[in-house]
Amino acid sequence: MTSSNPQSDQVVVLLHAFPLSKQLWNQLKPIPGYRFITPDFPGFGTEPLAAPGLTLELEAQHLNRQLMVQNIDKPFIVAGISMGGYLAFEYYRQFPERVDRLILISTRAGVDKPEGRQNRLNMAEKVEKEGVGYLAEAMVPGLLGKATLADKPEVKRQLREWILNTSPQAVALAQRAMANRRDQTDLLAQIKARTLILAGQEDVLIAPTEAVTMGQLIPNSQVKLLDQVGHLVPIESPNQFQKSLRDFLLSKPN
Repeated sequence: MTSSNPQSDQVVVLLHAFPLSKQLWNQLKPIPGYRFITPDFPGFGTEPLAAPGLTLELEAQHLNRQLMVQNIDKPFIVAGISMGGYLAFEYYRQFPERVDRLILISTRAGVDKPEGRQNRLNMAEKVEKEGVGYLAEAMVPGLLGKATLADKPEVKRQLREWILNTSPQAVALAQRAMANRRDQTDLLAQIKARTLILAGQEDVLIAPTEAVTMGQLIPNSQVKLLDQVGHLVPIESPNQFQKSLRDFLLSKPN
């Protein structure tokens, strides 16, 4: 985990997308009064691989232990993108009293359709046998919006590099955990934390309509759809992401 800013600042825990690491947050600039913590999912970045059979339920408990070790005992803000959003939902389900606010980015509450779940399990098997060499070509077109693909070759190059440096074992572990995640739709109406929901208008992996639907079900929430952005908001449009995050963090409750 990495952090910045004094211990008196409010903590923001940022949970990254698959198949990336905390590097996804590299362009995030400090925001006065807030301290960022960016844990890696097991096997990604600097985090050791977990035992086979890891679930998001178990990972939420592991994350809570990590935060307690860092003496983070006051309610904090949880922000999760894609896979990180799935983990954020699970963390809130288990530890609602620990969460002051929620930020949900390019994610959904529901589970995969049967074919989507099977695709995850198939990828887990394939990377264990063949490695991650094919992953960048397979995933980059879905992870980035059409505007980014057309106009930002440096983002595409960086994303390819990150994916190709990912551990096959981590990819398999995460895909199986996501394939077996629980449906969090029933949780939405119970969320008491003030919530920001962000999505890119060009996201082809999780339609922005999912964000709108979540906003209708989470009582104290606001939805922001970003133009010319796909799935990976923080690297496709770091300025829009920074402004959206800052505005939400510094805003007062209604």
